[in-house]
Amino acid sequence: MPSEPRAPGSLSAPLYLLCVALVTGLAIATIMALRPAFAHKVLEMVGLETRQQAASGSFYAVRVAPLFAQHCISCHGENRAKAELRLDSYAFALRGGRHGAVIRPGEPAASELMTRITLPAGDDKAMPPEGKTPLSPDDVTVIRLWIAAGASPTLPPSAIKGAPRLVAEVTFPDSNPAATRRQRAPLASVMQQLSARYPGIIVYESRNSADLELNAALRGMAFTDADLKAFLPLRGRIVLMDLSGTAVSDASAETLAQMTALKTLRLTNTKTGDATVSALASLKSLRSLTVTGTGATKPALASLSQRSVAVHGDGDAD
Repeated sequence: MPSEPRAPGSLSAPLYLLCVALVTGLAIATIMALRPAFAHKVLEMVGLETRQQAASGSFYAVRVAPLFAQHCISCHGENRAKAELRLDSYAFALRGGRHGAVIRPGEPAASELMTRITLPAGDDKAMPPEGKTPLSPDDVTVIRLWIAAGASPTLPPSAIKGAPRLVAEVTFPDSNPAATRRQRAPLASVMQQLSARYPGIIVYESRNSADLELNAALRGMAFTDADLKAFLPLRGRIVLMDLSGTAVSDASAETLAQMTALKTLRLTNTKTGDATVSALASLKSLRSLTVTGTGATKPALASLSQRSVAVHGDGDAD
């Protein structure tokens, strides 16, 4: 029985499938070009790329990896990878993140990682961010020397000259998942509800901690005083809060005064001022406050500075 003639302009089945394959391939290629981290995953899945391993006794393993573990992987590790950047293995560190490589072997000055770890405290792009243990000058030197020597996974410590002496072995407390679950349990339901309502902005400080970090800057002006008030049930656990660029104002002064565990607060470019600063006086745990682009005045901030709170920026008013 003869097949029915195709309508004018229609494609045959083989040609249609070929077009679908071409469009799909082009889409994947485009995503791979725009998202380098995704590209590495695809190449690894099809067997065109393997993960390079660092030698156990290499300079990287002995000197660099412990620094990444201590200062970086709570934000750039297996459980949480900001900007798709992971620093919990040699292969991941060399791959980079969402915007490409952060380490350029042999070129520390051109490496984004070096730029970030040498920014002044208080800079929004500095790594590690406020509230985290900063890298010491010796730590920065170790990473710089390693990159300058080619960011090798195999060079032994003796091959890289000029590195600061390793004073003591870096140790970390053993993980205790059961204890962490017990600490998190009382607020688990509230955490679940807020995470569903505000996806991605409230996370645990680390995998072994029940303390929380709130990054409302991700929502910009859509995050209001009313939204901040919704997080009051977690007030005893939020240790870092970034409200930069949000619609939060002095109307939240009373709410902030109840955040008793708060250690780091960023209010950059918000409509807050001296009323908020005064409310923060009751926060005994507060150690760092950023008020760039706010109405906070130097006289109001003086009382916080006097009790060793690191104040970054003096606001817009004098």
